[in-house]
Amino acid sequence: MLEISQDLFIESDIPGLYFKKMNSMILSDVHIGYEEEMAKKGIFLPKVQKKKFIDIYNKSLKIFKFDKIIIDGDLKHMFNSLGKEERSDLNDIFNILKNDNIKVIVIKGNHDNYISLVTEKFDNVELVDNLDLGNIYIYHGHKDVKLRDNTTYIIGHEHPRISIKDKLGFSRKLQCFLNIPLKNSSNVIVLPSIGTYQSGNDVSLLHNNYMSPIIRNFGILEKAKPYVIIEKEGIMEFPELGLLKNILF
Repeated sequence: MLEISQDLFIESDIPGLYFKKMNSMILSDVHIGYEEEMAKKGIFLPKVQKKKFIDIYNKSLKIFKFDKIIIDGDLKHMFNSLGKEERSDLNDIFNILKNDNIKVIVIKGNHDNYISLVTEKFDNVELVDNLDLGNIYIYHGHKDVKLRDNTTYIIGHEHPRISIKDKLGFSRKLQCFLNIPLKNSSNVIVLPSIGTYQSGNDVSLLHNNYMSPIIRNFGILEKAKPYVIIEKEGIMEFPELGLLKNILF
């Protein structure tokens, strides 16, 4: 296991953080219901979001043997409703976790409207706006927060990936974690997305390219370090973004 911040570990090719102190897995941006939303627009996609989440959950459980899972926002996708298939998939997921005796903490993201209609039926599921653990503060990332010293913020929302170009101009796009120092003694860890159809937004050295206020306002992007996920291979620690500026796409 690789410790990327105090008590926070990554391992294998899993797009999530293991929080050792709480024996918890932290995942983000699952976007259950995306296929249903797209079908309403006449675009019919393979239904893979639920399966991918379950596959990642099972693989994570074998490695880390956690008893809690924290979903750091956007577990569901549809903004203005709770879709029929969306509701069914969420029920399936929560039932699997309950049968495994896993406590679930769902942190509300900007897509998680109406999710309480499902979470309230499960006694192992807690729905919160954020999780304040003192030196670790977990929230989705779409809202402003008051910056504190000596704090590690954990967010999703950005769906980070790194695009690297070669001399011929071809690029390879890879999901990544991003550990960004802030303009005090704190840092923010950005989680990759779980959803297959939320493959990523390119990381860059431009603050305006990020959606999260904490990064736009306080991130020291030249010192940000990506941890790149190579599927079926593992996670690789890359140099700081400032040293990659000539090969970032």
